[in-house]
Amino acid sequence: MKKHNILRWALSIGWGLLTMAGQAQGLDDIMLYGRMDPLGTARSTGLGGAMTALGADLGAIGVNPAGLGMYRSSDMSFTLGLGAGGASNSFAGESSVTAVPHLIVGQIGGALTTPMNSPHFRRGTFAFAYRPLKDLHQRAEWSGEQEGESLTHQLALQANGTQFDSLWYQHPFDANLAWYTYLIDTVAGTTDQYDPAFDGDQVQQRLRRDRSGRMGETSIAFGTTYHDVLHIGMAVGLTSVEMERVDVYSEQKLLGSSPLDRFTFNDRLEVSGSGAFWSFGLILQPKSSPVRLGWSYRSGSVLSIDDFYSVDATANFSDGNGYEWNSPDSYIQYRIRTPRQQRLGFSWTIGKSALLTLDYQRSDFRTATFTSNDLFTDDVDRIQSDLESAFAVEQHFRGGMELRFDENWRIRMGGGWRSQAANPKADMTGNIDGTLIEDASDITHWAIGCEYRAETWYTGATYRHASADSGRRLYALSPEVATGRTGLGLLMMAIGARF
Repeated sequence: MKKHNILRWALSIGWGLLTMAGQAQGLDDIMLYGRMDPLGTARSTGLGGAMTALGADLGAIGVNPAGLGMYRSSDMSFTLGLGAGGASNSFAGESSVTAVPHLIVGQIGGALTTPMNSPHFRRGTFAFAYRPLKDLHQRAEWSGEQEGESLTHQLALQANGTQFDSLWYQHPFDANLAWYTYLIDTVAGTTDQYDPAFDGDQVQQRLRRDRSGRMGETSIAFGTTYHDVLHIGMAVGLTSVEMERVDVYSEQKLLGSSPLDRFTFNDRLEVSGSGAFWSFGLILQPKSSPVRLGWSYRSGSVLSIDDFYSVDATANFSDGNGYEWNSPDSYIQYRIRTPRQQRLGFSWTIGKSALLTLDYQRSDFRTATFTSNDLFTDDVDRIQSDLESAFAVEQHFRGGMELRFDENWRIRMGGGWRSQAANPKADMTGNIDGTLIEDASDITHWAIGCEYRAETWYTGATYRHASADSGRRLYALSPEVATGRTGLGLLMMAIGARF
């Protein structure tokens, strides 16, 4: 059997003992890359993203391209974000709060408005833009004491029944590493039964995650207006994904007779991918009415993902000996089709002093799909079946308000709530056990910002914060479920010009 086929088979059945390793093709990753949290301009972000019935802003391109039809002049803008992504977690009676600062490029683009030789469609606007779909930067830590329970128990159970010289073939990313670092060893007189290195010892368990990267989209769009009553727009674009993640799991002996003092698993994942999408939208603005109604449709994206994965293990013993072992490097390709989105929007302009906007979005994640030529058909079918039974319909409510002071100053506030996009996980007996599919729980977000707008230029800043519940096991069958919340705070700063 060729090495690629061996790895493919091993990846299909061998992953999953370590929650931190998990299946790179599992439901967590489908949700991570399929569920987006878009950022736009300082204005659209400050209004909670509720832009379906608004326009004349580059942030409308990714929400409802019909908003381009409201432009009467051309526009260029650039947004930069300073963020901190982290988590507040509790595990085995201990708590931790972590975050990592980072910079991201926010929305950048331009819109060119030109007259049209039509009595009905008087002007049109061509636009191009890049915007982040998801900021993937995060640092999270879990730490707690366990007595009589260790990952080495699970590694021994996984290896039981497999000849020690076949572990490299069947469990190359976990039990095989444990064998070569003496975290497990054969029971005397056997060649396929194993004892754990930590057996009844009291240990300190830790897991640290450092993740960086982003999802983004680059789009071109066109919008026009029919008698300044019906605004129409369409956009097409490319979606890209770049992510690096390092999970470090360790156990250190606190009390016990084991000769093992400490071991560490370093789990590394690099992901890159791309896809395409299109969107279409309408905004109805009756003449002499302060009310606008908007609707938009966004196709799903077929993301082609390249997945690079490896694990290394180290172990240190009380006699001064240390051991290291590396897994093979794996490379797998798979494709995710994200769900379609539909939005409805309402806005109400209150004279020249205020603006109110509301949005509703629906995305059925049960329609997402997963395919891969690098896995066996049965495994792909199993993942797709699990997806359809675990995923749910997401509903997203957004709202925002803008207050205008004299001709130049604007203050904005907004926020929203997204329902959970998947059901909580169940244990081996089918009972809900408190763990969650990553990034699938309900999300709350809020924002506040201000802007100074002169005749030909503008600048502004918005702070946005999003948070969600988290629940996970540090490894499969761990007796403790770690709970907490993940969070992402971003300060978005923008500058632009109109001409």
